[in-house]
Amino acid sequence: MKSLMIAFWVLFIPCYASALSESKAQLWEQDIDFYTEKVKTKHIFPFHTLPETEFDAQIDKLKKALPLLSEVEAEARLMGITAAIGDGHSNYFMMSGPHKHYPFRLKFFADKLIIIASSKNYSDLVGSELLSINGIDVSALYKLLGSYLPGVDNRYSQAVRFEFFLTLEKLLRGLGVVIDSQPAQFVTRRGSKITNTHVSPVSMQAFSEVAHAFGVKTPKLDFQNINLEGIQLAFINNDTAYFRFTQYPKYEDVIAQCDTLKNRLTNSTATKLIIDFRGNSGGSFYTGLAFSSCLQSLPQFDWLAGTALLTDGHTFSAAMSNVLQFRQIFNAKIIGEPTGGDPNTFSESYRFALPNSGRQLSLSVRYYPFIDEETDAVYPDVLVNTRWDDFQNGTDKVLLKALQVVGSAVSRVVSK
Repeated sequence: MKSLMIAFWVLFIPCYASALSESKAQLWEQDIDFYTEKVKTKHIFPFHTLPETEFDAQIDKLKKALPLLSEVEAEARLMGITAAIGDGHSNYFMMSGPHKHYPFRLKFFADKLIIIASSKNYSDLVGSELLSINGIDVSALYKLLGSYLPGVDNRYSQAVRFEFFLTLEKLLRGLGVVIDSQPAQFVTRRGSKITNTHVSPVSMQAFSEVAHAFGVKTPKLDFQNINLEGIQLAFINNDTAYFRFTQYPKYEDVIAQCDTLKNRLTNSTATKLIIDFRGNSGGSFYTGLAFSSCLQSLPQFDWLAGTALLTDGHTFSAAMSNVLQFRQIFNAKIIGEPTGGDPNTFSESYRFALPNSGRQLSLSVRYYPFIDEETDAVYPDVLVNTRWDDFQNGTDKVLLKALQVVGSAVSRVVSK
């Protein structure tokens, strides 16, 4: 299906940029041949979804079209072919080359795509629903970009990747949505008011500084530094140890800090345990297992009914794997939204760069069937969807529900 979508959309991509020169087209053809060889020799099972005949046909079509394409159009097509391989660890990283972003952070709430952050120039748009870009509505953009997005295992990771990659000017230009060196028209809605804004992309450095201001206010969180990059600890209501696990530290750092962490927990009054994997796109699940081994030896926690794991569509790769492993190790309930990672999928990454353009890619080199039944995600025991009004008010309904589930005293003051 993805390959058919690629073939459909490329027929309608207008060429707004200069086509590749003969010499540059030859270099890209060499890169594509190199790419093809890597796919067929390094991926553990490259044609599990896309038949080899279709893959070869798409590669041949791309090579023949090179003299008519701009570089960014060639990249978009190669990105689409890679996405059609059909697993979230086989990816073309378009951002490994020069690129810019539109200065927004976006997030779906139900079926509405909301601007949750912007650069100062567009701060009046924060909280607005994005309706269209250059006359193409969000639903059409979702269908278009869906066949190109990297890091997709299921519909949940597709949604969160879309939220991010819709800001990547280079990809939109490669798909004919925007025009090089021209501002794009963003149409937004707040209540009944429709606003048309012409927006120019910014550097990656400037984009990285765009962060939303809707921090968690309820419950109150006072984080402590535990010297593990990507993991923070807070004690809630004195009886719950809450770990926000957004990135993976080094394995050796987990080992080195384990005794200190256990002493800190032992000296607390915490008997409940919550580990939050929301926003965690993965790393080494062996590091996660080392972390679980450190905690599992502590007798103070209620290992029968006092542990919970929090997930969302960003929970991917090793984070998704650790959620499944921790559920067993800690006898934990999973609370939140379905994971973006498929528990039975191709995984781990062989990374390489194309010899001429330097663009980077990854290919899956392992297959992990973590559960027996056929599924596409780890589904929570308790589903809690985040609503826009809760998000903007700083109310973390997922964490509040987790406190109820584990029996924290905070549950007595949590409203429904």
